[in-house]
Formats: sequence, structure tokens, C-alpha cells
Amino acid sequence: MRGLCVAAAAALAALAAGCGGVGASPAVEPGGKALSVYSSQPLQGPNAPAAAEVVNGEKLALAQVGGHIGSFAVGYVSLDDANPVSGRLDPGAAESNAEMAARDPMTIAYLGDFDSAATAVSLPLINAAGIPQVSPASPYEGLTSGLDAGQDEPARFYPSGVRTFARLQPGDPAQALAQVRLMGSLHVHTLFMLEDEDAFQRPLATLVATLARREGISVLAQDTIASGSGQHFAGEVEKIVRAHPDAVLYTGASIPAALSMWQELRAADRDVTLLGTSALANEAFASQVADATGTYITTPVLAPGLYPPRAARVLADYRAKFGGSPDAYALYGYEAMSLVLDTIRAAGAHGNDRRAIISRLLKTRERASVLGTYSLEPDGETTLSPYGVDRIAHGQLVFYSAFATR
Repeated sequence: MRGLCVAAAAALAALAAGCGGVGASPAVEPGGKALSVYSSQPLQGPNAPAAAEVVNGEKLALAQVGGHIGSFAVGYVSLDDANPVSGRLDPGAAESNAEMAARDPMTIAYLGDFDSAATAVSLPLINAAGIPQVSPASPYEGLTSGLDAGQDEPARFYPSGVRTFARLQPGDPAQALAQVRLMGSLHVHTLFMLEDEDAFQRPLATLVATLARREGISVLAQDTIASGSGQHFAGEVEKIVRAHPDAVLYTGASIPAALSMWQELRAADRDVTLLGTSALANEAFASQVADATGTYITTPVLAPGLYPPRAARVLADYRAKFGGSPDAYALYGYEAMSLVLDTIRAAGAHGNDRRAIISRLLKTRERASVLGTYSLEPDGETTLSPYGVDRIAHGQLVFYSAFATR
């Protein structure tokens, strides 16, 4: 996280000094009738399938209004924040995407990012430019709250001093509660916790451990394992087997490390329940997990029938336009764009005024959407409550259950 913070801080300093045209105060308002909405998602790598659904959902929402809201023409720019070689988040790409949007005087909103680490880079730049930002994901607690967050968070993400960010996916506290409620349903009494070196995942581990202990679950250990590929965990696996927990929870983000750990644990103990967080809720992980009996992954994506009736119509429109069988990630993209468009519409003649859009956006109350009815808290947190759980079966994520988190 420190490397990402330094990159963002350095970019802000350079821009404020006159190197890029985006200073520490809001940029000049668009003022005209042509507006731009930028989207930044990982269009390569393990999260690419979900990100593609988000982008197509955004495109669908804009297409359904004909690219116009009142007297305003709304354009759309889709950008990629993944490294084309590794498929992982490229902080430099996230920074460049944000700078491009911030320099465009027609930008009225920024939809992104998918990854919390990417948002940690883009948000200070987008905030300094006075642009509203809506993320379909990015659950890291420190983006909205100081609870279990890093130093100077969330203030360091808002150099303008004004909140400009909102997310649609429930944040870390909701996922932590879903994990603990899942443990209760699986009759887990003893838990062994593992995490990697991803700073944006660690607060989630802390939240889970606190809630688990409060519910009478004994947390036997909280260990950190090395991330990346080529790792072997014989010593850690032996320690887990000796502890004989009911379940092992991995809260890290590294798919290679998680995959190796899963395989070695399964070889040593075929009965232990394995739990993972939404960072692993993708096909790249599920398809490689052999003998996944007893593996559960928390996810913000629910079964289609748990969404309002309108969601089924939107997914049908999606299939007609783009093909495929989209998950609810398409609904997150659709709602992110719809929220921005409806906010522009509600602002009337001030639909090209970023300040007016920010003010109205963060006053969203009891909004009936394809994701369900929700409000946005003043800090940008959503009130959407249900959080899902998938089970891995035959190399696929299969919806298992949903838990209320409020």
C-alpha cells in the first residue's frame, strides 16, 4: 500500500505544481452541453470477465437513454487499469486513467475502479479535480471510513477536503459479517486465519477476527503467508493440521498463493472447511481448484432471483445486446451509470456542474435500483445489505446462500 500511496502523492504534488493541469482545487466546470463519463476497469487478467460485464452494463444504461440526458449529450470512455503482461493491477495505468479524466473539461463522472488498490491511486486525483466518482466495487474500508484503516485514512484520499466518492458494493464490514454468519451456518467453532501481504485486505482480516471472537468462534491463529507464484507452504500446512481447526479462512488477494495453499491443505486434510473472500470470487481461481468440496467464497454477487424484477429485464437486454450469460456484475455497471445519469437529470440546468452532481449524488436516498433499494451515506458507503456466498463445484462458482449484513 505504501508504494501506491507514494505514487498517488507524487502525482498530486506534480500536478499541483503545474505539470499536468490538475491542481489541488476543483478543475473548471464542464459548462457546455457535451459531457464525458470515464470508466476504469481491469480489462485483462483474473477480474477481466467481471470487469467486462461492468463495462457492458455501463454501456447498456447509456444506450437506453440514447446518449442524452435532457439537453446534455453524454459520451463514454472505457479505460484499462491492468498490466497487459501480468493481468494484475498496474498502478501507473490507474494513475494515467485518472489523469486523463481529470484533464478533460467535459468529464462529469468517473466510474471506477474495480480494485481497491486502483481506487486508492485514482481517487486523490479525481477528487482534486472535483469530479464525482462511483465505484461498482472497491470494498476497502479506508476509502470511506477510518475504522481499521491505514494512517490518515480516509482523509488522504480527499485532498480537496470534500467527499466525492461512492461505492455500490457493500464494503469490508459487510463481507466480514457475511463470513462470520457463514461460519455459524457451517457450525465452525475453531478458525485458523491466513492472509497475504496485501495491505488492502488486512483490515478485512481484522474485522473478521473481531466479529468471530464476539460470536464465540475461537481464532487459533492469524498468519501471513508469502504472495506470488512458486510458493510452497509445507510448514504452514503442518501447523494448521496440528491445530485441527474446523475451518481455514484466507483473506489475501494473491490467487497463485491461495491456489498453492488450497492444494497443499487438501492433500493434508480432506475434511477441513476452506473459506475465501471476494478477491478469489473469479473463474481464474475456481477453475484451478481441484477437489474443492467444502470450499466457500464470499461474493457481492447474488443469485438472479434475489434481485428486483427489473434486474431480469436488464439482464435480458444485456444478453440481446452483448450475448453471453452475465452475472450481477453487469447490474453493478448498469446501476453505476444509471445513478450518474439520473443525478444529471435531477440537476436540471445544472447537470454540467460537478459540484451540483456531487452534492446530489451523496444525498441519494431510498433509490429503487436493479440492485435493490439503497441509500448512500454521507461518507459514500452504500446501504445495500445482502452479501452472497459461492461454493466451488467442478471448477465453477455455484451460488450457495446470501446473508443480511445490517
